[in-house]
Amino acid sequence: MRAIGYRIAGILALASAAQVQAAQTADKMCISRSEMRGLVSYVLPSLLDSTIDKCRSQLDGKSYLIDRAPRLLDTLRSGQSAAWPDAKKGIAKIGGKTTDTAMLDVLPEAVTRPLVEAMIAEKFSSEIKPESCGDINRIMGTLEPLPAANMVDLLTETLAIVARKDNKMPACPAA
Repeated sequence: MRAIGYRIAGILALASAAQVQAAQTADKMCISRSEMRGLVSYVLPSLLDSTIDKCRSQLDGKSYLIDRAPRLLDTLRSGQSAAWPDAKKGIAKIGGKTTDTAMLDVLPEAVTRPLVEAMIAEKFSSEIKPESCGDINRIMGTLEPLPAANMVDLLTETLAIVARKDNKMPACPAA
């Protein structure tokens, strides 16, 4: 009878260890909150800049995107360098072990950072439709009272919620 009890205890211990190992592997593959914030902090200036460029012909000179967003853009750009290490980790997790993400470790930052910014700006700029510029302008204008850091936090939390079920960019579970 004792032998059966030891076997059951052994099986439960192995199952428990396997669950712990699986959880640790999942944590390594998901994007942490700091990596998600790094991604948002790093790419937001490029996204905002490309949005301003794309919408310039659609909006009047007094609109938020044309008149006041450039000041926000300057503030956001000042935080990009500090955000890069976490953004780089997040990019590597999104890309997995590919040649494109391996370049992040091989090439100097002076090369990889502008390349990442250009790729992001190109990808998202093509998705902005001229008829969306008014909506984007109103949303950004509504967020204007927020300091840049709070805007980054709001976008980070929103992205983390959406990304929890995303297979390409899974966010780690909320703490």
